[in-house]
Order: sequence, then C-alpha cells, then structure tokens
Amino acid sequence: MRRPVIISGRYTRAIAGVVVLMVMVGLVISVFYQGSAAVLGQMNKKYIVVVDAGHGGYDPGAITKEGIYEKEINLTMAKQVKKLLEQAGFEIILTREEDVDYVPDGVRGRQNRKQADLNYRISLAIQEKADALISLHLNATSSGRNTGAETFYFYESVEGKSLAENIQKELVKVPEMNKRIAKPGDFYLLRKSPMPAVIVELGYISNPKEFAKLKQPWYQEQLAQAVAKGVANYFGLP
Repeated sequence: MRRPVIISGRYTRAIAGVVVLMVMVGLVISVFYQGSAAVLGQMNKKYIVVVDAGHGGYDPGAITKEGIYEKEINLTMAKQVKKLLEQAGFEIILTREEDVDYVPDGVRGRQNRKQADLNYRISLAIQEKADALISLHLNATSSGRNTGAETFYFYESVEGKSLAENIQKELVKVPEMNKRIAKPGDFYLLRKSPMPAVIVELGYISNPKEFAKLKQPWYQEQLAQAVAKGVANYFGLP
C-alpha cells in the first residue's frame, strides 16, 4: 500500500505561487495578442478618399487668355492623384471622370446651381463613407501676379486643418513653390462636409509663367505626388 504524499505548507505556497504566475503570464500574453490584432487590423484598414475635380460641365472654373478651362486641368490632376493614392493602398473615388456637372434640371440661378452641384459631391463622399474629401482647383486673380499652391480647410475642423497642413507641407517642397501655409476658409464644400475636407489650389492659372508649368505633365506629376504624399502622411502611412 502506497503511503500518501504529504506536501508541506512551504511547498504548497510555492506551487500556488507558480500557478498564479502562470495565470498572470497567460493573461499578459492574451492581452498582448489581442492588442496586436487590433493594431494590425487598424493598419490593414483601407482608407476611402474622395478626390473631387473642381468645376465641370456648365461650370468651366477660371479661363486663361488662350481659352483653356480650369476644369480640364483639375480633372487631369484628380486622375493622377487617384492613381498615386491607389498605389499607396487607398480606395479612391472620383466625383467625376469626365466633363460633367451635377445640377438637376430646373435649378435656376448661379448660386443655386453651384450649391446643387457641390451638394452632390458632398453627398457622394457621405454615401461612400469617405475618410476624407480632397477638392482640386486652380486659382486666379485679375492682376495675374500671384503664384503658388494653397490649401484651405474649414476653420472649425481640427482634422481638416491637420489634413490641409500635411498636404501644404509637401506642396511647398515642389521646386520654386511659394512657402505658404495651410489656411482656414469658409467655403461651402468645406463647411458642409462632415468628414475632413480640404480645397487644394494647385497654382495660379492667371499667372502666365506658372500656367506654362501647370500645362506640363512633369509639373503636374510633381504636384500630384505632393498631394498624395500629404494625404498618406495625414493617415500615418509611408
């Protein structure tokens, strides 16, 4: 007949301590893996960005002396930014892929037509659950002297400001670019967009020297890369 094994109180406490330690280690490992999974899930999120080619259809935007419309260059730039951001892993939706506007039949008055067109673009971003809205434009002044890119955000939007600052920081790196900073602006598109939204004025179509560059594919590529890099920086992506 076997004798029962008697474990002293000292050994009992030691074994209990080991068990408690193992349980604690297990909990730490569990929390670590759960946390890692959450981080990985966040990193793997595919951000949705709506890229808006400003103007279109009935609305040409600014017009050069040569009769070139702002809306045409805006669309070219939007497609380039789309391509670069898709390569970086974003899901990109363009508000337009051709020369169209979104004014319903029967809407009269310049202001009403403009707001109806913008409402469609904002609604598209909301419908697609966009994480950001980027509206691309070209600027113009009557003097024709101004140059350089500018990025605007709604003054009440903290995230809009951050997005604008990230984009503008990259735009000022383009050779010969004016060193402007992101600015608040009370524009309809920015004010009505529930997601972070910016208007990027890529240059002055009214300045002959700058417009000569804005027409060139190599310069358009530099601008598109700057915008795409700024968007990626905002979302914390390489």
